Amino acid sequence: MTTPMPAARYAAYLPKRRTLASRAAPWAATLLLLAVLPFVFSGLLGISVLTQSCIAITFALAYNMLLGGTGLLSFGHALYFGVGAYVSGHLLNNYGASVPVVLVPLAGGLAALAVGGVLALFTVRHDRTTYAMISLAIGQLVYASSIIMTSWSGGDTGIRIDPAAANGWGVDFGDPRAMYFLVAGWTWLAALGMFLVTRTPLGRLMNATRDNSHRVSFVGFSPVGVRGLALTLSGGFAGIAGSLYALAMQVVTTDTFGLPQTASVMLHTYIGGFTTFVGPALGALLMTVTSAHLSALTEAWPLYQGAFLLVVIIYSQHGLVGAVTSGRSLLVRLGAQRGVAYVAISCVLAVLCTALIVAGFVGIVEMTQSWSANNGEPVTLLSGALAFEVSPRQPAHWIAAAAALLLGAAGTALVRRRFRPAT
Repeated sequence: MTTPMPAARYAAYLPKRRTLASRAAPWAATLLLLAVLPFVFSGLLGISVLTQSCIAITFALAYNMLLGGTGLLSFGHALYFGVGAYVSGHLLNNYGASVPVVLVPLAGGLAALAVGGVLALFTVRHDRTTYAMISLAIGQLVYASSIIMTSWSGGDTGIRIDPAAANGWGVDFGDPRAMYFLVAGWTWLAALGMFLVTRTPLGRLMNATRDNSHRVSFVGFSPVGVRGLALTLSGGFAGIAGSLYALAMQVVTTDTFGLPQTASVMLHTYIGGFTTFVGPALGALLMTVTSAHLSALTEAWPLYQGAFLLVVIIYSQHGLVGAVTSGRSLLVRLGAQRGVAYVAISCVLAVLCTALIVAGFVGIVEMTQSWSANNGEPVTLLSGALAFEVSPRQPAHWIAAAAALLLGAAGTALVRRRFRPAT
């Protein structure tokens, strides 16, 4: 008869358990950062971008509860975003004097939670492809209905709300900074709630259902039930994001139900990386900030975003977070095999080749856009001392842009060979 191994001997093979303080430290640091940012970027544009970033982060994390948690790709998640936005708008317009503005996102989240629970009864019984098509159909159905029901949706003009005239508990939410703190606080609470869900048995079951639903069914759990709960919770948190959108933008239109709203959150999630919790937040922050700045510089900014998404999907299927993780391990292996100098030279060459590709691509796009929209007027690229003009009427500029693009692509192919570790 064998004696059981003491628990102390098992501990040597298990990862060290983190203390409560070490687990809470990142969240406390994030909360402190959210409180400091509006004083660093104190202009109206800076606070507006910060507010939009918080809303996008909340929506992306909610979307990833379904995509990253269970593997279900949704083409109709704007439905829950729009429900939260419209419920919040009508609630403030009709009961604003008695309902505190601070609690309005909770009402929007609960309404979207209820809608998600109802739809989960019959939409998650099929495989991933079928669910994607069902979500697309339902989302477009609701969008079309919102256009028809103008008395509820407000039609093309939407419905306007005024958080400053509602019960703000003594706080003037007409002030952009006060509104930012409201949005940032709810973003932090929602993110914490979603993170805690991933650490519960339900969160583990969601991941198990994503990886192998047949095995989950074999051990006695219902994959359909797990997916339904995931959809319900995801819809609820998406409703919170929609409510924050309504409060910050002070107008809600039928576009909140539209397919571009879902496409935007899908782009954020895939670019950041749907296999990690922080990935969608990173993607939402990056794309929101770049959109705000690129849209002021060029009318072709959606093309740049689409090209970036294409590159990420082709070369890093796990997004930017996955690229950083795999790249770090690759550099460590190369450094151990071939030395630090080899790795440094390869990184410099990679940066130079990437710069050539970007320069050539931007030159071609901007000259094409100028030719079609501005009658071939010269385009100024960069700013300050680095500013220079390219003209679509100069063949040499087209040749230079194409040469930079091709040289960068060829150099990238050669550099990728340098980054292959020895077997």
